[in-house]
Amino acid sequence: MDRLPETTISVQNLHKSFGDLHVLKSIDLDVHRGEVVVLIGSSGSGKTTLLRCLNFLAEYEQGQIHIDEKLMWYCDADCRQKRPTKEIAHDRAAIGMVFQSFNLFPHRTVLENIILGPTKVKPVRVPKPEATEQAMALLDRVGLLEKADAYPNTLSGGQQQRVAIARALAMEPKVMLFDEVTSALDPELVGEVLNVMRQLARDGMTMVVVTHEIHFALDAADKVIFLDQGKIAEQGPPEQVLFHPQSSRLKDFLRRFEEMTLLSWRRAPPGEKARS
Repeated sequence: MDRLPETTISVQNLHKSFGDLHVLKSIDLDVHRGEVVVLIGSSGSGKTTLLRCLNFLAEYEQGQIHIDEKLMWYCDADCRQKRPTKEIAHDRAAIGMVFQSFNLFPHRTVLENIILGPTKVKPVRVPKPEATEQAMALLDRVGLLEKADAYPNTLSGGQQQRVAIARALAMEPKVMLFDEVTSALDPELVGEVLNVMRQLARDGMTMVVVTHEIHFALDAADKVIFLDQGKIAEQGPPEQVLFHPQSSRLKDFLRRFEEMTLLSWRRAPPGEKARS
């Protein structure tokens, strides 16, 4: 009998509102260890809000979020009592998040940006020499080893985003969250960031990714989820969701992307598809 994959993230009946605006409506979601889940949907569908709930950047009114079977944010299942701030900060360290904006400290070098978290923020502080060695390995991993002593304003947008990914990885997270990380980049810089993310997928990193990069969803995701008006409208393997949409809402959403984008992926050699 095959062993079921371990669940890293489990979300049950999640509800989130901003005043009278009900943004997330009864979200149920499981993300297994090593799985890449891509969230797609129109602006305002709740994608970013869901990520912010997973990373404790937004409180929610109902539901449960478990990371490695541990109930997060609240002390009880009814969201009545929030856990102490120190405990929340401890648990947040296990969840890496990369945003649209790079959020690098401009007065610190690339290396200094990366070692700041492990040496100052991580629950168990990492000695600077060890953090530096780890940071250099991560810079090599994202192809920026020669930029260790550079300042962020000397880097391209794609390079800055790769530094931001390395900085998140330096905290040794259990899961990585990506929120439209290529949306602020010039088109010619998008590929270098997506290639790093594809490599993370190959390496088995658990990832939840909000993106409109359909090619990335097709060649790196294990599951694609279409959020519509705060609800999960469709989910399944990438080719099923993207090539055979069931709802008119998803069909309308996918029409925004050129038909040739999907067609070209279908015709791509298997070696060019990260998870084929």
